[in-house]
Amino acid sequence: MFYANGLSALLWAISMFLGSGLMVLADEAPCTLHHEGNYYNLNSLKASQDYEFKTLGGHSFYLNVCRRVITEPWSTGVPNNVDIAGLVRKDHHDFAVGLVNTTLEMRDTGLMLHLSNGSPCPGEDNLYGSSSIRFLCNPSVYGAGKPVVISQFPEDDNEACQYTVEWQTHFACPTGERGLISGLIVFLVITMMILLMLLIVFSTLYNRFVLGKRGFDQLARLSKIHLLEVMDFCMELFQSALDNVRSSGNRWARLTRDINPASYQWSSRDEEQAMMAADPLEDDHNQELQDTSNVRRNDMSNGTQGVDDLGTVRS
Repeated sequence: MFYANGLSALLWAISMFLGSGLMVLADEAPCTLHHEGNYYNLNSLKASQDYEFKTLGGHSFYLNVCRRVITEPWSTGVPNNVDIAGLVRKDHHDFAVGLVNTTLEMRDTGLMLHLSNGSPCPGEDNLYGSSSIRFLCNPSVYGAGKPVVISQFPEDDNEACQYTVEWQTHFACPTGERGLISGLIVFLVITMMILLMLLIVFSTLYNRFVLGKRGFDQLARLSKIHLLEVMDFCMELFQSALDNVRSSGNRWARLTRDINPASYQWSSRDEEQAMMAADPLEDDHNQELQDTSNVRRNDMSNGTQGVDDLGTVRS
């Protein structure tokens, strides 16, 4: 009976499954924030088209939230394989105001998203473009709202390297969240449904192929005794499959161990004999030379006339 081992294995699998679910629920999702019992989520501001507005000097500013900009950057001075979160289209090039960041912060001034490591700042060493986006909760703003540049440094548009953007939107307001307890309950319900489906499937297979039942009698019976029988049946199937895998591995190991590698190695003498045996013209030539030698040997022994190699008749 494999009931004890099967039950412990099942409990271990369930605990691991629940543990992984709790870890997922506990992790902070991108572009979300828990603060003083409130939940903030800016993922709704992700857009298939960049938000476009103007700098203080009138240049176009393209920005997206929690994803790279859709606008194709031009000569930003940053590697091509990085995700630019926003850029300013200046007179002779684009200036990246920072790379994608999905970590929100709560400050006294409101919900903040900081972007950094953008384009190199003009005339400065080891200083790169950056920006701070302040999201303000405004329930009266319908839709996503529109960001506005409230300051930049330096003030000259062609020299500006750091920007501060203010964005009023109702998406910055605290929203309801499926809490940890409710999320855990949903997770447990889904897990129990999966286990119940597996129980019904294996119970039906057990009734049909082991007990030989047919019709409605082969349907699953949700009783303790029947559950124990199904678990024993499943563990026996698992143990049988495991034994088959182990025996197959042992047979393969013995087969590879019994093979003699030397039996598959040819010596140079074997190769030479094989090459000579594979040339029929050379064999015919050797046979002809042997026949000529035998004829001459017979002529000399019998003293008969013949012709030598120069065509002279001898007696």
